[in-house]
Amino acid sequence: MLLCLEYLHKNAILHRDIKPENLVFDSDGYMRVTDLGIARLWNPENSKDTSGTPGYMAPEVMCRQNHGVAVDYFAMGVIAYECMFGKRPYHGKDRKEIRDHILSKQVKIHSNEIPPRWSVEAADFINRLIQRKPGNRLGKEGPHVLKEHAWFAGFDWEGLMSKRMKAPFVPPAAEDNFDAKYTNSEWKDANTEQMR
Repeated sequence: MLLCLEYLHKNAILHRDIKPENLVFDSDGYMRVTDLGIARLWNPENSKDTSGTPGYMAPEVMCRQNHGVAVDYFAMGVIAYECMFGKRPYHGKDRKEIRDHILSKQVKIHSNEIPPRWSVEAADFINRLIQRKPGNRLGKEGPHVLKEHAWFAGFDWEGLMSKRMKAPFVPPAAEDNFDAKYTNSEWKDANTEQMR
């Protein structure tokens, strides 16, 4: 995800809708960022651009402020937090509740909350991405700062970029890229009947 964002940001493109649904794996297990439907070329006066998915939307976008690449890093931090805890750091039933939760308190992972097999470095990385204020957020200086974080110490970025690195998850081979077993069975049964 970081390499994808690095490419977009070097080309002055803000994705603005980083979320799990927009991350897919190719047949070799390499992640791809999809759905650039609301992506924009960066414009310093973009406070009116508030599109995105509330659970992953950076506070500056929700509050209709000018924003830059840090919005995508905030969303990446939300996803990493979600991977660690199985839930997003800021939640609510609608956009207003999520915004109010973000504005009421800065979420922080404390050392005694880190789940087994996760490191202090991982928690620090996430904490620095989910900062409410974009000026305090990791990555505002560029993607190299994220890649240099202690969590990635010794990581083979070149091996990842050149696809020499074996992916930890490789999707099972299938004849097509849609597997009905992951769909809602009621919907699947109703549509199967309609197709007959």
